[in-house]
This record gives sequence, C-alpha cells and structure tokens, in this order.
Amino acid sequence: MFLVNIDFFIAQKKVRRYNKAVQGDGNMQEKENAYENVSLQPDIGFDIRFVTMKHNSPFHWHRELEILYILNGHATITMDGERHELNALDLIVMDFSKIHEVIYALPQTMGVCIHISRSLLRRYLPDTELLGIHCHSKLLSEEKQEAYDRLCASLKDLTVLYVNQKATYELRSTALILGILAELAEHFAEPLTKASVDAGVGNMERLEQICDYVEHHYKEEISLKAAADELGLSREYFCRFFKQNTGTSFLRYVNQVRLDHIYQELLYTDESVQNIMERHGFYNQKLFYRMFRERYGCTPTEMRRMTRNHPYV
Repeated sequence: MFLVNIDFFIAQKKVRRYNKAVQGDGNMQEKENAYENVSLQPDIGFDIRFVTMKHNSPFHWHRELEILYILNGHATITMDGERHELNALDLIVMDFSKIHEVIYALPQTMGVCIHISRSLLRRYLPDTELLGIHCHSKLLSEEKQEAYDRLCASLKDLTVLYVNQKATYELRSTALILGILAELAEHFAEPLTKASVDAGVGNMERLEQICDYVEHHYKEEISLKAAADELGLSREYFCRFFKQNTGTSFLRYVNQVRLDHIYQELLYTDESVQNIMERHGFYNQKLFYRMFRERYGCTPTEMRRMTRNHPYV
C-alpha cells in the first residue's frame, strides 16, 4: 500500500509538470458552450483526460456519464440543487444529461475527467437508460463508503498508469474503466421510470436551446421575455422551468456566464477590470463585485495577484 501511495504521489507531480508544459504561452482558449459535446471513439466508448482546469463550467450537461476526480486543488459542483465540495482525492459522478455547474479553484486545480457513453454501458447492461447513477461523498452508508473508496483507488491506479505509459496502458485503463462501471452499477445505480427518462430528455433539449442562446447573446441585455420567446413559453412558466431544472434563476445564470468569461480575461490579460466587465455585458459595478466575491472568494485584483504568483500558470 505504501508503494502504491508513493507511485501516485510521483504521478501527481508528473501530471502537474506535463500540464504546465502543454499550457504553452498561456493564451486564453475558447470556452465551450453550455451543452458540452464530447467526441468519443465509438469502438472504445470512453474518454480519459488528465487536465489542469483553465475555466469554470456554468450549468451544462453531457449526453455521456461524467466522472470527475480531483488530483490537486478544489472544486465546487452544484447539481440537483445541492453543493458538493471536492478536495484532492475526492470524486463525483454526473449522470447522463444531468445538469451541473463546476467552479474550480483556478488555476491550480488538476483532475481526471472521464466521459463514458451510453453505448458502452448498454453492451453490458441493456436497460441502462432506466438506471440513474448517484455517486458522491455525501452521507454514504458503510457499504457505499467501501465502494466509493474502491472507486477512488481505481482512479489513483489510472493516474499512475497514465504517467508510466507502458505498452499495456490501453488494456489496463480499459479494465479499470469497466471495473469502475461495475462498482457504479452495483452500488450507486437506482431504477428510473420510462416517463421520468422521457421527461428529462425533453427538458435537456429545451435547456440546450436556451443555454446556447445565452452563450451567443450574453454580451447584450437579455430579458426574461426574449428568453421565454426563444422556447415559445410564457414568461412565468419559463422562470419556473429554468429554476426547477438548474436550481438558479435565469438572470443569475446569465450573470454567471458573464462572470466566467470575465474571469478568463482577468486571468490571461492585463486589461482593466472595468473594460473587461463592460465588454462582457456587466454594467452594474456593485453587483459585479458582489457576485465575483461570492463565486470566487476574492476580488478581481486579489485573484490576479494570486494567479501571477502561482508556479503553474
């Protein structure tokens, strides 16, 4: 056990050095839309990424199962109206099409992000569409705690495999992924009704439409009426629908999208806070500073100072 921990510690350091090297000149990368489309090789059915988190993710979803395992740093995930605080060596699973928001302690958070397709699960569990997977560290029974610990151990092993990159990496990583899926299916899966699954798909399609609309128009003044019209809904129903499915109000979501774009420019440019703020559609300075501190735990100036002094930027 001690040797495995040492290997994992060395692997963490190597992943950190690798991510620092591939960041290059630090130019800001284009941010993905609210619905994140992940390309998976059909013959494999999963995608493993070892990354240093460069941006937060406002409410979004995938058509794939997502597993997030934190190597260093911290992440706050909001899902189903609950906040989950992840520290190093914690994991969480976001089920297929589950709406979630992720805020990282930028830019020092590193993690393993795995996406797994329905088709892979369907090979072994034909009724996978009628299973809901809920896995996080909150309020675990003794049985689930043991299964959770086994999942974390598998993700540690996966990190060591990735760093060592032996010829058998693909075989062994595939075996670990299948083992992880087996643990999730046996200990963290709950039955769903077909009606609830169908309703969820419809909600995802509506939210995908409105979140794409926000991503393209967040620099402008967006009204509730314009957003409701985009979905062909009344203003009142739209407000209820959005709050029920995301856990936040629509206008707050719009400002969160603006904040995350502003954060990126603050991180990678030296332009004034005022100019960046206004370019991304935020004109209420008092509200901006209050929301920024709520979201990131510091002021824009403090954030810039911390990141300038961070060795991995």
